[in-house]
This record gives sequence, C-alpha cells and structure tokens, in this order.
Amino acid sequence: MCGRYQLEISMDDILNIIDVLGEVRDRYQDEELSSMTHERRDIFPGSRSLIIGRDGLKKPTWGFPLDKKLVFNARSESVFEKPMFKQGIMENRCLVPANLFYEWQGKEKIKHEVRTEDEIMFMGGILGKYVEKDGSVSERFTIITEASQDEMLSIHPRTPLIVSRKDSRSFLDPKAPEVDIRRILSTYPERLLIRSEDRNAQLSMF
Repeated sequence: MCGRYQLEISMDDILNIIDVLGEVRDRYQDEELSSMTHERRDIFPGSRSLIIGRDGLKKPTWGFPLDKKLVFNARSESVFEKPMFKQGIMENRCLVPANLFYEWQGKEKIKHEVRTEDEIMFMGGILGKYVEKDGSVSERFTIITEASQDEMLSIHPRTPLIVSRKDSRSFLDPKAPEVDIRRILSTYPERLLIRSEDRNAQLSMF
C-alpha cells in the first residue's frame, strides 16, 4: 500500500526527468517548468502532485473519487479487470516521482522510509478524468501496488510499483503491447533502502 510519500524536486531534477524520458525541452516554457518544482514535503491522498503522463508533466490530484472515499491505490494483479482501472491501464498510464514512500508496521506503528538508490524514483500510476461537484472536470491519478517481497513482507504486504528508467518510456507509451505492460507490472526492485524510525534506526538494504 502507498498512502503517503515524499517529494522534493528542483529545476535540475525536472530537466533530468525530461532527458530520461526523451522529452523535448523546448516544448516547455521556463515558467511552466518552474511551477512543477517544490521544496521537500509529504504528499497525501487528495493533494496535487507532479506526475509524468503521455502528454508530459502535470499536477493532478491523487486519488479516484468513489462515493465519499478516495481510491489512491490500484492492485497490479487486477488492474486489467477492474472497471475503474482497465481503460486507464491500457491508455493512460503515468509515472509518479518520489524521493521515498512511507509505511507503518504493527500495532506500534513503527514508521519506515523506503527508497531506491536513485534520488528520485518513478512509481507506476494510472490517470483518469472525473466530473467534480461543481461540474468541472479534473484529472486524477492512483498509484499501482504489487505484492511485497523480501524484507518488505515483514513491514507490509503491498509495495508501490517502481518503474525502472529502462522501462519508463514503454510504460508511458499508450501503444505499448499489453504483454509489455504486464511484464513491467510483475517486476520488483532489485534493491530497496529501508530506514526505520525507532530507537535503533538502521539502514537495511536488499
């Protein structure tokens, strides 16, 4: 599960992302890029945050509305079947930049910070458009999760899908074959870095 993550992103980070994804720098005005940066802060469901979609950089709201709740995660095993996700997973995938995500463990609610070796990782997501109460149309995203492995299993059964740099362009391509997307959905990071916020805070690598 991913219910909170952290992002700090600078102009250099934005330019690096554009380069990694093969975007054309000249399509963006400096003012537009500057609006995508922000200082370090935690991102919660219901807040707006930077994502990379097939149309480039944007700041939609995290969470699909369902009754009075927000659906902020989508299980990788069922996204092709669930009515809420099946069109988006085929046509409107996105990457969600993050420095790290948080998870809490057990009754003690031990807080863990989980990151990759990259300063900014890409979590896989799905975009969708929704009609708001005032009649306006908003764009929203949800983060895909997969079954945890290795040390994450002892912390939480679900982990956000981390899309590697080499798979990032394919993941965003709406014309990518379904078999390629299913392969990416079944990948798991080779190494995660976990820091536990307790008396004996340690950095654990696997």
